[in-house]
Amino acid sequence: MNKLLLTYILTIGISAVAGGGTGIVLKRTIGPVDEHYPPGFDPKEFSPDVESIMDKYNKLSDKTISGVRSFTDSDVINICFEKYRAQEYCWSIGVGNANTIVTQTIRNAQIKRGSEYFEEQLSYSSVVDVAKRSLQHGADGNLETFDGSCLNPETANYSATPSRTFSKGEYKEYLGKTLDEMFIYIISEKTVLDSSRTTKGGDTIIKFSLNPNLSTFYYKIQMQNISGLSNLPPFSEVNLEFTVDSNLNLKHMLVDETYTATKEGIPVPAKTHNIIDNYYHAGEPMDIPSYNENINYSALLAQEED
Repeated sequence: MNKLLLTYILTIGISAVAGGGTGIVLKRTIGPVDEHYPPGFDPKEFSPDVESIMDKYNKLSDKTISGVRSFTDSDVINICFEKYRAQEYCWSIGVGNANTIVTQTIRNAQIKRGSEYFEEQLSYSSVVDVAKRSLQHGADGNLETFDGSCLNPETANYSATPSRTFSKGEYKEYLGKTLDEMFIYIISEKTVLDSSRTTKGGDTIIKFSLNPNLSTFYYKIQMQNISGLSNLPPFSEVNLEFTVDSNLNLKHMLVDETYTATKEGIPVPAKTHNIIDNYYHAGEPMDIPSYNENINYSALLAQEED
């Protein structure tokens, strides 16, 4: 198989790690987008009014899952996002596959420790590999990115010095979200095609089928600028399944999505199907690894499955 094509496939695979994105190839600005959005399109018109949602929630006497019975499913999950982001300590891991011409093993992690933020994305196949990390210093601080290479699906080597340093505004412009935002999909009443809420044990399962164009606007910017794609990659399907506990703490997100990416010089667009499980730990501290430390994803995943 052509090595350039394989490298291209791997690159778009790493950009699909559940809204991660720390490896940066700054080849274009977001500018006017493509045929999927009209001129003057403003994604904020489709974003949730988080301030209003949280104001309504904070007035409740019962702030458990029972107290938000009358809230829409999208409002409930945005409350869960806000509660998670507000934690002094939290961390998550993601594990799964990006399935295209070759199957790539995906691993990702997010850590918030006080005012310090960390993200890692690993994408590995039998042919090529990519490892990326980002650090953000303070909610309004600068961000540093680090490039690495995988030795296997869970082990990588990194440079001790950043590949680049960004202001928060620069990072947001090119990558769609900053590390303190944590979640990149737009989930609102204007982007939800269908949703459901069921119970399982003491938890609540909230499922969404999202408008694949509107919900992924920032995600596409991230993918295009990471990978130097010819245009914003069109998504054909975005399905998310969340598990939250009775106190609206986010525990799990299952991503099931399909998109197609095109790169100049490669005639065949790459269709990719991602299946990724993300596990969240609100209020639990985890140390941010140094450049020569690896995250033990297998051990953490084994704990999730116990």
